[in-house]
Amino acid sequence: MAVPSHILERETIYELLNGFLYKDEQIPSSFLKKFMSAVGASQNAAAKLLGVATRTLQRELGSKLLSKELSDRFLQVIDLYKEGIDAFYSIDTFRQWLSTSKATFQGKTPYEMMHSITGIQQVKEEIIRTKLGILS
Repeated sequence: MAVPSHILERETIYELLNGFLYKDEQIPSSFLKKFMSAVGASQNAAAKLLGVATRTLQRELGSKLLSKELSDRFLQVIDLYKEGIDAFYSIDTFRQWLSTSKATFQGKTPYEMMHSITGIQQVKEEIIRTKLGILS
């Protein structure tokens, strides 16, 4: 299955990382809405992934721009999803991988680990190891 949204294309990731994060700008909430649709995330799931309450996410989605904090977290999450889709070749396979317990994470799923910035980094490192064929 092809990735259903331009928001996950490599060029878009780098445009976001270079265009928003390094200029300390806020990301339009429409980008987050497109991402949620592309990966099939409900508001509750997206809120957990982004480390905010569902009501906070709803407020953010209702505004034109995401807060700087949420923009930063969102960039980290979409960068992780891009790595995952590159490694697993489809969003469906990557979602399955995210929801499968891993010994590397003491029996937790990668999705459970992604609720913190440190966890996001650990999951990204595991994806890169997987991509390179390095078994943990």
